[in-house]
Amino acid sequence: MMRRLLAGLAALVLSLLVSACATSGSVRLGATVDEVVARQGEPFAAYQLAKGQRLLYRPQPGQVQSFDFDASSKLTSMEQVLTEQRLGAIVAGQWHATDVQQTFGPPARRAADGEQGSVWTYFFQSYGTHRRARIFLDAAGVVLRVDFADDPAADLRYR
Repeated sequence: MMRRLLAGLAALVLSLLVSACATSGSVRLGATVDEVVARQGEPFAAYQLAKGQRLLYRPQPGQVQSFDFDASSKLTSMEQVLTEQRLGAIVAGQWHATDVQQTFGPPARRAADGEQGSVWTYFFQSYGTHRRARIFLDAAGVVLRVDFADDPAADLRYR
């Protein structure tokens, strides 16, 4: 019970720190796309959404920050998206490759899974542990499943 409480508290503290980092660069809700790009630099990925656009940044390995803008190019939300919680929310059969890519950006690795489809791999950190998520997609790009494991090559990837 105490272990769960401490884990929950650690998650809350980490969430607050990530939120503070996301806003510490003088990027505030309501900022324009141009203001965010001037502060953060060019994003590694940008996507048009139904009601605006999303810019994705990698502040460091294993992190992806999402900046969402409305139709008038005003910042409406920003968050660290490359987390086990967010990746674990992918619903097999309901998510497609485009949903995954627009949420988390291009995968770190793409591998063909025979004629079955492909496997996309994302690397991230969870409570100080280097992890990987593998997303299995069928030939039509529909998510079949997501699995998680510790990252066996973390020392090489995060130096």
